[in-house]
Amino acid sequence: MKQFFLLILLLISGFLFVGDVYGQNDTAARKRYLADLKDIIIDQRFQKNTRRATLQDSTWVEWLERTGELPPDFSKMKSTPFLPDPLQSEKDGQVFSIQTEEQWEEKKEWIKTQYKHWVSGEFPDKPDNLKSEILLDSVSEGVRIQKIKLSFGPEQKAKLHIELWLPEEQQNLPVFMTQFTHDEWGRLALRRGYAVCLYAANDGRDDTEAFQAVYPDYDFSMLMRRAWGASRVVDYLYSRPEINKDQIAITGHSRNGKQSLWAAAFDERFSAVISSSSSTGGDAPWRFGDPQYASETLDLVTAANVHWFHPRLRFFFGNEDKLPVDQNSLASLIAPRPLLFHYSVTERGLNAWANEQNYYAVREVYKFLGEEDKVGVHTRRGQHAVAARDVEFTLDFLDKQFSRNDITWQNTLYYEYNFEEWLSQNKKLEDAAKRLNRINLQEEYGNTDGFQADKTNIIKNIKWLLGEEPVQVKPDEIDLSIPARYDWIESIIGRPEPKNGVAKYYGPYTSFGDHLPVRVYFPKNKQGKREDKKYPVVLYLHEYAHSTGYSKGYNKHNGSPSNHRMFEEILSNGYAVVAFDMFGFGTRMEEAVNFYQRHPAWSKMGKMVSDVQSVLDGLEQIENVDTSRVFALGNTLGGTVGVYATALDERIKALVSVAGFSPYRTSTSQYESIRNMSHLHGLIPRLGLFAEEPQGVPVDFSEILACIAPRPMMVIAPTLDRYTDMSALKNSINASKNVYELLGDDRLKLYQPKDINRLSPETLGEIIQFFNHYK
Repeated sequence: MKQFFLLILLLISGFLFVGDVYGQNDTAARKRYLADLKDIIIDQRFQKNTRRATLQDSTWVEWLERTGELPPDFSKMKSTPFLPDPLQSEKDGQVFSIQTEEQWEEKKEWIKTQYKHWVSGEFPDKPDNLKSEILLDSVSEGVRIQKIKLSFGPEQKAKLHIELWLPEEQQNLPVFMTQFTHDEWGRLALRRGYAVCLYAANDGRDDTEAFQAVYPDYDFSMLMRRAWGASRVVDYLYSRPEINKDQIAITGHSRNGKQSLWAAAFDERFSAVISSSSSTGGDAPWRFGDPQYASETLDLVTAANVHWFHPRLRFFFGNEDKLPVDQNSLASLIAPRPLLFHYSVTERGLNAWANEQNYYAVREVYKFLGEEDKVGVHTRRGQHAVAARDVEFTLDFLDKQFSRNDITWQNTLYYEYNFEEWLSQNKKLEDAAKRLNRINLQEEYGNTDGFQADKTNIIKNIKWLLGEEPVQVKPDEIDLSIPARYDWIESIIGRPEPKNGVAKYYGPYTSFGDHLPVRVYFPKNKQGKREDKKYPVVLYLHEYAHSTGYSKGYNKHNGSPSNHRMFEEILSNGYAVVAFDMFGFGTRMEEAVNFYQRHPAWSKMGKMVSDVQSVLDGLEQIENVDTSRVFALGNTLGGTVGVYATALDERIKALVSVAGFSPYRTSTSQYESIRNMSHLHGLIPRLGLFAEEPQGVPVDFSEILACIAPRPMMVIAPTLDRYTDMSALKNSINASKNVYELLGDDRLKLYQPKDINRLSPETLGEIIQFFNHYK
């Protein structure tokens, strides 16, 4: 496993390094980098794929060696941190908004070209020699069942087997088309009156694998071969008189959901598509799939499934923002035909927020074409597998789009937020923002009194940004006699189960405030119990793990990414670990719906900080916790929450923030530190008032960190973190260090591992060493 992470680290460091070197046209350095790859032993799990990377190459490294292909010049590629806008185009260096259908058709062709080059590979034109042979033709209980072999291509060497289920003696039949894997779905569709078409393009029965040899001049990946094969099925369906050519729907689940999207995107004869839990490479954007989102990352999916995508895609690990297109671009090609995204908001392989952002971006294209009602979302609770009830709902969507019923369709969404809508309800804040007294740290304070005067105003400005917290009544005590009542969602998303820990669950009825459930892990002794003593505490604040909360980490445990190992390592050093799902994440996803309608003057970040303070209140009532030694560890989003909470609450003894922030006043189109908080995630909407003039932000991280002084703090800023302006961050830390030195001790540390924005085992070791120093 360590070898695999060494490879990944080399890849990401090499790719970003190569991007820098490109500016100097140092081809030799790029070749040296690729030569280094050959000396690394790849994790054996990824050597045992049943399918090759390409026809000629067993692995990605072999493809590199054969083709001599180098990473793109990232230094010359545009950074687009948010999803690329399909309705924007560029001509002669000028960006413009698409206004006409003709312009949109041109943009569609550009998207297809880019997607084929970077993601799917090139595929052949439609063959003109398709032949069919009916292998079986039978009738049973009113259904005609036909097994058919299609032949086409050079010397008709390409073969594809399909199966048709046709309600007998009926015409103008809508088609429910899917892979043999999902024949049970077909049975439900047949009962609705659909003709069902199954085709052999799935694991265990994949005729399209042979297309590599039949078409050696094309580099289409496995998913693209399967999608192109689906189009050959449509070639045949167009020859059948029973079929309604305007009502051919395609669907699939997981990797088959990916190929279904791809097929419909590149072939407009597909009248509708339902993509089920297709995740990375399907309904989940690459940009929102890096480690901070705790979903399937680009490196994982391209390493574990090297044959799914074109090998070039792997170059973009750590540079996802440089991809010219993303999955919303692909799905936009389907507009205005009916499209349904179907997934579970709690399955561990995706991030519900990221999927929803993809839907919103695609919806804009449907709006532009006047067909907003033709794109929808069906969300469910559960794991990756699909139940019959979900298939029935997706059939409802198809029936409605094909005018076969009048069922009212309802999209269930969890992250509906728009900054402009928030602003329209808070226009008065624009004038208030202009009157704020902006605070800048002085280069040198003559004495502590001078800083304390500024600190008072800094705290005031922080609280203004976080909004007006509603009044509350804190619980008098935690009633430990109340039995734990677990949220059923925990059984789906799982929880860390460190082998050396004893977990104590404080459910909502034991009350840490605001119905907040908290879990405390204590070190386990040889008898399997916790010692009767007070433990120092590490309060863990998780990443942007919308679907899984604090359950999931970047590293694998028993085949699943989890925080088991991280918690075990912390426990082994004598700490208790405190964890809870932050507001809007994991078990608390629905709790945050409609937040700004309920609390228009507050902010989600303000609520998250308030929750941290409630946890600190609750810890004071637990006998085995030493509240004088509470250490906070924040990972990406948790790193941001930790900075604000520690600045506002001195009960936190020390803080480590991992990839937690980039300064606001240097926010740019590449480092969207303001809009990331105000527009994209809606965590601090008031920051958006300064998006056009970042220098006007009333308080920045240099001031916020200064409010933590002199308490120990480690800022972990991985050198390859694409979200962080490293130069600006170092300037902020240096400015804060002056205050630390003024207050008597430089306890502010900067640690920069050569890594992306993740909490690696090596970084965890540095964190524990830092905490141990102050324990």
